[in-house]
Amino acid sequence: MVIRDVVKRVLDGDSMRSVVADLRARGVMTSAGRPWTQQSLSRLLRNPRLAGLRTYHGEVVGDAPWPAIIDRATHGRLLELLDAPERKQPHATNQRKYLLSGGFLVCGYPLPDESGTGTHIDGKPLYTQPSNSGKRGYVCRAGSPSYGCGRIRIAAESLEEEVAARALARLASPKVRARLERAIGSAKDGGATMERVLQAIEDRLAEAGQAYARREISLVTLTAIEAEAKREQKQVRERLAQAARLQALPATTPEGLAEWWVDAPLERRRELLALVLDRIIVKPATRAGLVHLDVDRLEFVWK
Repeated sequence: MVIRDVVKRVLDGDSMRSVVADLRARGVMTSAGRPWTQQSLSRLLRNPRLAGLRTYHGEVVGDAPWPAIIDRATHGRLLELLDAPERKQPHATNQRKYLLSGGFLVCGYPLPDESGTGTHIDGKPLYTQPSNSGKRGYVCRAGSPSYGCGRIRIAAESLEEEVAARALARLASPKVRARLERAIGSAKDGGATMERVLQAIEDRLAEAGQAYARREISLVTLTAIEAEAKREQKQVRERLAQAARLQALPATTPEGLAEWWVDAPLERRRELLALVLDRIIVKPATRAGLVHLDVDRLEFVWK
């Protein structure tokens, strides 16, 4: 089926542009009989109807009477991918992709605390931004969307190479592999439970929507219920995504991992990193004019 094939390609790391180009080349039209665009494809992939879900004022309220085309875990992974911060930046479709975008890097610039007696790190996420010469890099933005310190910048290429080397070495460690194998077993056992939790949340949303329609609860109460449900859904979907990453873990040897990494799509590489890496705190440069990576700037927080 075309939709399932498109979903798989996007999750495997194909760009929206390439998928749309392929659909147009094959003469595949939208349900309205029009050629596909990146915007129409994005709307389709975000639609809860694909997962057999009904909506009420734009919010999921329960199961739909029609059959699901994709399961809910896959729908959650799609939303996570499409809502990644780097996709929300202006002209994101024209930007080269970055391995560590979307929350892996945070600003470690020291800022004075409110009392003025100490400091704390900025802690804002770094965003992708090429230099004036076109070299890829990560920066702390002083303006929207993070309103950080604006004082941290680090080149992407050498940083990504260093992170990949450390992550692959960690994944090849027998101790880490044993921990991940145990987690895989727990993920398999807990997947059905998490699906039931999601269903319970959706049932609660549906009941709240019906109660509001009958004027049994106020709009304020309905909004509060929806906000809490969204928070719970996000947590459960993150656990489901982590379980999917664990079960898709590639080769077990250092050589096998390195070989897999070379040809793996960007999103698969990012998922692999997410198994072991929580974040990297990027501190100010210790030496001016340094052309190679200053590893002293990096504080790795591993899982």
